[in-house]
Amino acid sequence: MIVDAHAHVFRPSAVRHRAVDELAPAGRDAPAEDLLAVMESSGIGRAVLVPLGPEDGYVAEARAAHPGRFASVAVAGPEIQGRRPGLDPGPLATLRELISQGFSGLRTRWLGEPGRPLADSPMLPVLHELADRGLPLWSYPPPEQLALLRELPRAVPGLRIVLNHLGFAPHGMRVDEHGRPYFADPFPPAVVDTVLELARHPHTYLMFSGQYALSRETPPYKDLDGAVRAFATAYGPDRMLWASDYPWTRDVPGVPALLELAGHALPGLSPAERAALHGGTALSLFPDLAPEPNEREG
Repeated sequence: MIVDAHAHVFRPSAVRHRAVDELAPAGRDAPAEDLLAVMESSGIGRAVLVPLGPEDGYVAEARAAHPGRFASVAVAGPEIQGRRPGLDPGPLATLRELISQGFSGLRTRWLGEPGRPLADSPMLPVLHELADRGLPLWSYPPPEQLALLRELPRAVPGLRIVLNHLGFAPHGMRVDEHGRPYFADPFPPAVVDTVLELARHPHTYLMFSGQYALSRETPPYKDLDGAVRAFATAYGPDRMLWASDYPWTRDVPGVPALLELAGHALPGLSPAERAALHGGTALSLFPDLAPEPNEREG
């Protein structure tokens, strides 16, 4: 079964309150029903939904409306990161409420104050709670957070860390002519070194996604082959998971083109290894998405 490990669904801000910016202007619409249609036409059986920000009500509704098709990862705001002390409920209670609503992981771009050790971070109890529950952390930190990210596997043993979009550290985003994010300098040495260093830790995973925003070329994005192959050698397909980053890729290059990228960049993968990258790894992180027996037989 193919699993899209990272997709965004949202409605126009007039329909459901959400953040508005250049990438997701007020009128932009990416309903779950459209994602399901794209999945159907591309042979994708399951998807992991990620809100645009902490406003996660629509994602929760979409998951509940389509049982078994979606898992969901919440987005950490300042409250759950512990950056607003004294609030009631506190960070742990907020996380537990999200879990009770059905969220199966947490995405964050902030781990602690740069220049201070992770042991001092107010988010540390939340990270330990995720590890204790076996829930993954979707990691997407900017460059100033990389030192804290490198501390994370030793500070919170057992926490399953998923480096989003080939481990890229977001900075300097622009929106291209297709309404997609674009980054001009995706892999400076500090990012590459961090991704490769973290591969030594068995609970760290790498998302095989984001090539469209990181490359200066059209598919199959051959200018990224060196980095992709180095990362794949370090992690192996059992710790890599494919994702579309819908809706940014819906029309250009289209999801079918993204499903072909592993064959171009990693031509030596066996069928079993490609199956792991395209779904098996994601199913190990989100076992509730496992196919029913009749689906497996089909």
